[in-house]
Amino acid sequence: MLASNESQNLSKKWQSFFVFLCLYFIIWSIVPAFLSSSVPLDVSEGINWGSEWQWGYYKHPPLSSWILYSFYQLFGHVGPYLLSQLYILLTLILIYQLGKKIWSTTVALIGSLLTLAVIYYSYPSLEFNHNVAQFPIWAGLYLAFHQSLTQNRFRDWVLLGILGGLGMLTKYTVIFLLIPMAVYLILPKQWSLLKQPKPWIAAFVMLAIFAPHLYWLTTHDWLPLSYASGRSQEAAAGAYKIQRHFGWIAFITAQFVAHIPLLVMLAFNRKHLTSVHSYKNHLPNGASLLWYMWLSPIVVLITLNLVFGIGLRDMWGMPMWALSGMLAASLIASTTHLLTITKLRKALIIWLSLVTVLMVVYVGLGDKIRHKPSRMQWPEQALSTQAQDTWQTVSSCNLDSVSGDRWLGSLVAMNSGFPSQMISGPANLSPWMSIERLQENGTLVMWQEGTEDIVLPLLDDVSVITATELTSNHTNVNALVKKQGQWQIEWRDDKIEQPLLINWIAYVPSHCFHQPK
Repeated sequence: MLASNESQNLSKKWQSFFVFLCLYFIIWSIVPAFLSSSVPLDVSEGINWGSEWQWGYYKHPPLSSWILYSFYQLFGHVGPYLLSQLYILLTLILIYQLGKKIWSTTVALIGSLLTLAVIYYSYPSLEFNHNVAQFPIWAGLYLAFHQSLTQNRFRDWVLLGILGGLGMLTKYTVIFLLIPMAVYLILPKQWSLLKQPKPWIAAFVMLAIFAPHLYWLTTHDWLPLSYASGRSQEAAAGAYKIQRHFGWIAFITAQFVAHIPLLVMLAFNRKHLTSVHSYKNHLPNGASLLWYMWLSPIVVLITLNLVFGIGLRDMWGMPMWALSGMLAASLIASTTHLLTITKLRKALIIWLSLVTVLMVVYVGLGDKIRHKPSRMQWPEQALSTQAQDTWQTVSSCNLDSVSGDRWLGSLVAMNSGFPSQMISGPANLSPWMSIERLQENGTLVMWQEGTEDIVLPLLDDVSVITATELTSNHTNVNALVKKQGQWQIEWRDDKIEQPLLINWIAYVPSHCFHQPK
């Protein structure tokens, strides 16, 4: 009878904890959309890329942009935040399924939940980007690879190939996990597997999924790889050559910082952790593989930095730590599971409550506290309304494209029926744009006062005239009429005295142009 009461109490505690988790995910999925006045930079960029439905974009592969755009179409400004939290939930579920196959259900449950104690799974998840989009991809690859090696079923190998292909369509940094997996497969212990067709079928499936993007790369000057190379060089810039080969130290430090909440939780429960000797002697089948997959991507990155001096971006580490919580939970001595898990559950409630309060304060009041707006506190709607009103004042045609500053263009486009964005820089950054399209529809160029020059080479090949020349019986029907001005847009914090100053130039097709009254 006593055992039954204890079981019921434990069940009630877990039920209340899951109610808390539901509230947590609901808050993070909905509240930011109402507290913020603008979406983060990567979100606006990804939404607009996705609206073009290309097989690639100049920075990244296409998959996450397609999904982000779809969620924005379905749920509006709530969509990006909802999508991030769904990705995190899916990651936790996959890690739970993996942990259950190696340890007990209890260890799997607390291990998957401890993933939330890694900072990357909290505040950075507000900005759905290609790093957040990799969360369930990495978790799924861990699970599929483990299943493929231990069960050797055809469906597991096919799933591994599918996830690998989707991962490469999400962000190339998934290669930092695929390389260690390939290395593991060529070890003598796995040679018998390589004599079978299943691993090769997985590789074929992966390549088949990636093939359309690979073809796109060959026809678009390998743009994302050039961008990635530039970002890597940027990370290494400003350092002496010998220092560049030790950039991994800063990278490891950043990953350590991201683990501080989890490490603090373990430190407060250090008396209940099993000894290293006992842990090694009782390591279940498959656990060593998880440790390998947890450590090996970092070894790959350190090697690349040491040998080639490749600059490392801290955010590359975001998807790499889905196993951290599970491996931490596996260190708990089985004799103290009940007591330790109760303490960790309380610690998680404290941590998640704290980070939620900080998120609400930062997103909702950050600009008013600092009197300096972040990207999520820009006047997105006011800017979009001003752009549409200006265009309609000078043109009888619909706004077909926005140009100039990438940030401003993204905000306007996603709130104006998705005109295309002509990105400042080489013309091949916006393959959906052409001279013929510009001549037929024109464009609205915007940039913030005091920022760098805007480079739009397609406009150099188009005939541009003034309104005066148009009224002088100008005969070039393909000419664009140029009209320019400046907007002054107030910030939502009325204590910021200097308004947002945006310069604009409207290039209007002559057959659409009309003089503003």
